[in-house]
Amino acid sequence: NKPIAIYLSAGVDEIDSLMEQFNFPIFTRIVETFQALKLSYDHSQIIAGTRRKDDPTMFSVNNSRVNELLEQGLSDKRNLLLHEAMEVLEQYGVPTVRSAVATSGMEAKNVAENVGYPVAMKLISEDVLHKSDVGGVELNLRGGSTVEQAYDKMMARIHESYPKAKLDGVMIQPMVAGGRELIVGGRQDKQFGPVVLVGMGGIFVEIFEEATIRVAPISEREAKAMVDELKGAQILRGARGQERFDIDALVEVILRISQLLVEFPQISELDINPLRINPKNQGCLALDARIILN
Repeated sequence: NKPIAIYLSAGVDEIDSLMEQFNFPIFTRIVETFQALKLSYDHSQIIAGTRRKDDPTMFSVNNSRVNELLEQGLSDKRNLLLHEAMEVLEQYGVPTVRSAVATSGMEAKNVAENVGYPVAMKLISEDVLHKSDVGGVELNLRGGSTVEQAYDKMMARIHESYPKAKLDGVMIQPMVAGGRELIVGGRQDKQFGPVVLVGMGGIFVEIFEEATIRVAPISEREAKAMVDELKGAQILRGARGQERFDIDALVEVILRISQLLVEFPQISELDINPLRINPKNQGCLALDARIILN
């Protein structure tokens, strides 16, 4: 009746071979091994009632509007579109970049002039989940003719790759400079229910290759622990005299996403990628979002 974790210091091929043979988690980093044991132990105590979990942090939000958006998506048998996912975040108090939808090159030009150059253009289509992989994202567009041409070329490019895809236009956003990129999201896990996660984004995704996860709903203490466990936590705290980032704002975003996943189990997966964290006291900003419905 003791929790067991397997730690191996071996070659990649050998570990892969063992993972295929045994239906058991195998760890290759000793720190992660003990972290997993601790989380397993803590969770078992909470389930057994021998330890009380901290009260989760909850916020006042606009549930009714979010319910409308989700019900519309479920009724249409589709996932949320980009602008709908961003609105869900807004209704739950997650700051989002100013955005507007355009369905033609001329409209995209007018929106861009209103938003202010340079702008980003992002494809809106339920049929294309990973838009950046297929040329569905254009950045640093400057000038009306450039925006119009970018719109027309994007639509032609996507239509060629996905001839049956329904294209719902594009989202125009001002380019946002500075800060660091993170990934915040979650999913409905078959064993644990709603879980929330956070990880470093941008160039650090491939460097750190990790995220911290908790079973929702979570408390402020748990959200802070998630940030502390990131390998890039020192970067956010201002390592070696560099500027410190707004960790308090990041913690609040994590808490709000935790609440959203608990209150709406219809959301199968949610990703904010990227979430831009700004220097201390300057908050966070969601630049893109994806919501998959159950």
